[in-house]
Amino acid sequence: MICSIGYTTQTITMAKPKSKRRKPKRKRLTNVRQQNNFPYSKYRVEWIDIIGVSGWADEDKFDKMKLAAPVNEGWIYEKNKEYIKLFASYDKDDDGYVFGDRTMIPRSCITKMTKIN
Repeated sequence: MICSIGYTTQTITMAKPKSKRRKPKRKRLTNVRQQNNFPYSKYRVEWIDIIGVSGWADEDKFDKMKLAAPVNEGWIYEKNKEYIKLFASYDKDDDGYVFGDRTMIPRSCITKMTKIN
């Protein structure tokens, strides 16, 4: 708004009212450790696996061939004398749990199992 009084010009600026911003509500994430009723234990499993190469190799390359040494981390679903079953992801709904990234490893291939807290 500009007001003119005689030879003097005066500018008056009206401040806009500040709009109140609402902080977005954040969804609270629950940690598995907070869920005392989670029925599975988390482990790091080191094991040996087969390697197959279909190409040709001389004796030197063949002598350098080693077994694979994969490492899996996940929750133990089942463990018996023959194998273990792991899963690395899961979801829970009203009907129970569903599992993803599932692995079954023969016990004879496992070199080390470490419980993760």
